[in-house]
Amino acid sequence: MAKKIEFQKAKNKIDRGIAFVIYGDPGVGKTTMACTLPEKETLIINTEAGLGPTLGSNHIIFNLNDNLEQLEALYQVLRTKKEVFKYVVIDNISEMEQWMINSLTKGRQKDFVELKEYGDSAYKMREYIRLFRDLIYDGITVVFNAWELPIELQITGGEVQTRAFPKLGKKLAIELCGLVDCVGHLEVYPKTGQRFVRFEAMRGVQAKSQFKGLDKCEPADFKVILEKLYGYDYTK
Repeated sequence: MAKKIEFQKAKNKIDRGIAFVIYGDPGVGKTTMACTLPEKETLIINTEAGLGPTLGSNHIIFNLNDNLEQLEALYQVLRTKKEVFKYVVIDNISEMEQWMINSLTKGRQKDFVELKEYGDSAYKMREYIRLFRDLIYDGITVVFNAWELPIELQITGGEVQTRAFPKLGKKLAIELCGLVDCVGHLEVYPKTGQRFVRFEAMRGVQAKSQFKGLDKCEPADFKVILEKLYGYDYTK
């Protein structure tokens, strides 16, 4: 029997989680920004040693230091126990890429990384980026923190332009920016030291917001950003 096809009217508010990429230089404050999310409702998946900003807080930390089976088990918990966390932060996706390569190499009992591990890790990274991104449909907001890396792109007319992207393999970095709702470049005002997130692309910086409600630059505070996104009335 053919499956019934259903249509629905476009909504006036965001009714699911939101997927973010927040990227910038090491030490610019990505983990600090993640800590502006509600403490007891936020899971920070740690793939690096930069958790100093979480010390003394009530954020829940998961240290990703084992193998792919551990990552799969974590994902299954997030899918089946949706009420536990409303926010999930991967801190960070750049380091996770190297973790994936090392996990595959170790699991195959190899002493050195070979081309097969690089290829297989790229495939697995794509798989898990999509899986974690899709947690938004379970009402979970997902944040991918990343370091930044300049990438050369050939744009319309054949011009080659260098632009900052999240630090991943080139194809994967471009794909990640296309998969999420918002891409923010974390920056610091030179005079004041105040952190802000750029959500509007400019020459040399990849950024975007698929939703209305955000200014081109916002304070590095998820409370402010999420209130604007969820509070925007699309009937205006």
